[in-house]
Amino acid sequence: MRQQDLKKNKKLMIIAGGDWQVPIIQKAKEMGYFVINSNLYEDSPGFKYADVGLVANVLDKEKNLEFAKEHKPDGIITDQSDIAVPTVAYICERLNLPGIGSEKAELFTNKFIMRTFCKENGFLYPEFRICSSCEKAKKFSRAIGFPVVIKPTSSQSSRGVFKVDNEKQLDQLYPEAQKFSFKNRILVEAFIGGHEITIEGISINKKHYSLVCSEKEHFKNNEMVASHLLYSHKNPRIPFEKAKELNDSLVDKMELPFGITHAEYKYYNGKYYLVEIAARGGGTKISSLIVPFMSGVNTNEILIKSALGEKIADINPLKNDKWAILDFFNFSKGLVKDTTGVDKLKTNPNVLDFGFIFSPGDVLQPPSDDRSRHGYFIAYEKTEEKLKMLCNLIKKETQIVYG
Repeated sequence: MRQQDLKKNKKLMIIAGGDWQVPIIQKAKEMGYFVINSNLYEDSPGFKYADVGLVANVLDKEKNLEFAKEHKPDGIITDQSDIAVPTVAYICERLNLPGIGSEKAELFTNKFIMRTFCKENGFLYPEFRICSSCEKAKKFSRAIGFPVVIKPTSSQSSRGVFKVDNEKQLDQLYPEAQKFSFKNRILVEAFIGGHEITIEGISINKKHYSLVCSEKEHFKNNEMVASHLLYSHKNPRIPFEKAKELNDSLVDKMELPFGITHAEYKYYNGKYYLVEIAARGGGTKISSLIVPFMSGVNTNEILIKSALGEKIADINPLKNDKWAILDFFNFSKGLVKDTTGVDKLKTNPNVLDFGFIFSPGDVLQPPSDDRSRHGYFIAYEKTEEKLKMLCNLIKKETQIVYG
């Protein structure tokens, strides 16, 4: 039987089917596999590209297990969805399929366990405490000093994450953070200044490769929501190579058997402090588009092959001299009538992708978390200065017509 025919006989289940999962579904189909996709909504974007679309909450482990038993996939994965990671690990364990295991899934999704691991293994971290009430959060915040950061132990897209400058703000924001907490427990930690960076990587044969880094900036009106991520292999402000070495050491110590990783650190006074690390790719097409563009490594393809039990050779990532950016639009408040400048975005050869998270008739508000940002574009240039000029041009040409 031909190799392509063998692939057609293999089934891959992908849990989560939003916009950011579409590329990995497309990649699996391109590779010749039969794809089963589960997601919460009947009109989920991923269903258009999968062979089978099944409606289930990604958090519902038993419903997804039921689907898996019915369709008998040879492998199960997710990408760019933190909350789907434990579900994938659970089903893989139950069906004896290649996976990272529920213990590792918890380590890479629960920020309290993540912090505790760093504390026990000599990696730097912000001072932290798990709190079950606002009063306990106040007591700890007084002890370490404001500002602090409060966040659910397990969430995604910066939901329920706030920088808190004083006790009055803590009274206001603690209940908001609780809305996104599964067990009514909030992580309170010291706020660390400096530069925030991200590191995208992949584990192959129990060895981790850090592939590309970004310097991350935030909106002025919300310091917890990213305004852009600037990717390069040589940043004059931050020693990326040291960050990669540290990140490789951390993931290898965490013993991730295989899979894509997305890490965030604070670089402060010459040291790196872990913000969080995930066993999935960065959202908004970071793992599916930016990482292959900047490193020459298609992490989606490697993840698919790993989950199907295929042998993966060691890799030799490239380091090009390009600068790339994931930049987020931040339009004024108001009722959207139309958007101008889209044709120029489509025809610009240096724009790799773009999208808007609104439609005519929607009322725009300032972003409160990652999912409420107005839109994005991914672009590249030969130098940082040229890329800044391109971004300014794009934002000047892309405008909202308000109703």
